[in-house]
Amino acid sequence: MGDFAYVKDGVTHVAQLPSAREEVVPGVCWDDPCALFSPAYWHTQYLMTRCLGPGEPTFRIATTFEEELTACVLGGHGIPAEVALAAFAHLREAGLIANLCADEVRIENELAKPIKLGERHVRYRFFAQKARYLAAIYKELESRRLCMNNAVELRDELVSLPGIGPKTASFIVRNWLGSNEVAILDIHIVRAGILAGLYSKRDSVQTHYKSMETRFVTFARGLDVPTASLDVLMWVTMRQTPRLVRKMLANVR
Repeated sequence: MGDFAYVKDGVTHVAQLPSAREEVVPGVCWDDPCALFSPAYWHTQYLMTRCLGPGEPTFRIATTFEEELTACVLGGHGIPAEVALAAFAHLREAGLIANLCADEVRIENELAKPIKLGERHVRYRFFAQKARYLAAIYKELESRRLCMNNAVELRDELVSLPGIGPKTASFIVRNWLGSNEVAILDIHIVRAGILAGLYSKRDSVQTHYKSMETRFVTFARGLDVPTASLDVLMWVTMRQTPRLVRKMLANVR
């Protein structure tokens, strides 16, 4: 057991940490909080930032479940979050989400239009593919009642919808329910997991998503950090240091 002192809002705090050799989860030791991207590092970063703000964050992007689903489906696959959110706002303003418009052509036409993003205009990539998915999803939602009181069950139901994989489904569930029972295992989270010793380079979300998710949730509990907050903290941090992360990953066997 060791002490870790830090200053927040002008006040000095002291946290007690397990020994570096104590395991967070089987096979993964706490290590040193000053060791970049170690388990102890993530724990102390959470203490110092409280996930980038006072208290626990609110994850919802939208005001209805259908809107939240749409915003999440429009993200990912190399689409910057800012562009996805702008495309979502565009569809919402056009009234296509509230009406659960299942007209693929109308959705595609809207997504294909230039979107104002700050002082510039951008085009949304994959507009035809995402229009096809959203039209099919909206049609399904008109006749299906999803489980809204169980995070894992809702995630599994969402995976059965067109164009929604486990990562996007977990994204929707985490945002809408504020759940700590699922994890959004995108490339940044997986890389953080590799550097923390939680995953190996052989692990693949394409084939091992649920087992990797279970390990991440258990890891977060071991660190005494809410799963959703750890997910966000890792995502923000890893995005900010891409060159350093690639260099460190190159040294991992």
